Amino acid sequence: MSRKWLVAGGGISGLSAAQSLQASGRDYLLLERCPAVGGLTRTTQVEDFCFDYTGHFLHLRRYPSPSQIPYAHLNDEDWETVERKSYFFAGGRLIDAPIQYHLGELPDELRKECEASYNARPAAGGGSDGFREFIVSGFGQAVADKFLIPQNEKTMATPLSRLSIGAVKRFFPPPDEQRIRAGFANKALEVAEYNSKFWYPKRGGIDVLTRGLAQGLKSVATNEEIVAIDLDKRTVTTSAGRSIAWERMLPSVPLKALCKMTGDPQLSAAANQLSHSSTISFNFGVRGKLPAALKDAHWVYVPDRAIPFYRFGCYSNISPAMASNGYNAVYVEVGVPGEDIDRTDIVSKIQPQVVDALEKLGWVKSDDIVCTVAHIIRCAYVHHTPERDQLVQEILARLNAADVHPIGRYGLWDYVGMEDSISSALTTVEALAG
Repeated sequence: MSRKWLVAGGGISGLSAAQSLQASGRDYLLLERCPAVGGLTRTTQVEDFCFDYTGHFLHLRRYPSPSQIPYAHLNDEDWETVERKSYFFAGGRLIDAPIQYHLGELPDELRKECEASYNARPAAGGGSDGFREFIVSGFGQAVADKFLIPQNEKTMATPLSRLSIGAVKRFFPPPDEQRIRAGFANKALEVAEYNSKFWYPKRGGIDVLTRGLAQGLKSVATNEEIVAIDLDKRTVTTSAGRSIAWERMLPSVPLKALCKMTGDPQLSAAANQLSHSSTISFNFGVRGKLPAALKDAHWVYVPDRAIPFYRFGCYSNISPAMASNGYNAVYVEVGVPGEDIDRTDIVSKIQPQVVDALEKLGWVKSDDIVCTVAHIIRCAYVHHTPERDQLVQEILARLNAADVHPIGRYGLWDYVGMEDSISSALTTVEALAG
């Protein structure tokens, strides 16, 4: 069997690529290993609750509204714009996020310590330092040690000393001294950030986006995984026992896994130097109201290393339709080194620790949990190590030579949002199709 275009992976980038190919009359096949398309942009419905695969919020820069996303078949009336309400749990209280610009909300002694440390911060290293040094020189040792370093290390599940300045990008912009000083004075200057506002479906969870992108696709095979790739012969072997030849291949599967599928020693060696974190997302259906402090919280960052999760979120504070009346749909995220996820005792160790921490915080009572769904995200945050850029460049050059053109967040091994993943697919198809 052969196809001119083979799309590997049915997440939002793979679906977007398939839509573009189908719209131009191209011969394509999309392969998805799971029973349904959507990748990580999916929603699980369990009785009274909807749970996304962790927090997925649509931040738009290229398109003015969801209906303008190409091939997504979305209606703006089904979406709403949401003003972010996020917090840091610090000093025993909820502080407005980003915490580095709201330090005046801290208990007085802690605020004074952070301000003195900020005044004595070391000079920046001219862009050559890593992520850890970027934080210390930008915000001072106290803010770094107490909040920003542990928060990011819990999230990325790796020491920040391993990460380069490339880990920052637009998701962690350079420090703004005027805003920091205003924050210490409890006169925070509100500035529009990439996620200050976002789009979210009124009903049905983020799966609304996936269903729109999947609408009308005619050449999709689910429950069929690529298990081996022959770059020289330009064929793949699938879990269904099929051998499929391609002229051009667009994979959105994680780049590290893709390299190993090829059996190419050079690609495998390069892939072994790439690293990433995994995330365990525990979703809880909760009876009754949340504590008053959380009544409007969309998500809360949790830097305390004694608490097992790095973020707590409430879907039903974003969209009340995510839970039935009288209930709340919440989630917590636990970071794990990517290589450790299959050795992690999730059910009998991590989950009880999470529930115990929620109870001690007073955020959720264990007796009020009526439903639990755990989502395992084996590839969550890719690590921008100093060697990452060169490795990815070399890998992509080798793959491109065989007409394999990765797309999406994990195909390109980058830290990007949903809109960026969709755009990467569309621009790649456009460039290759001519």
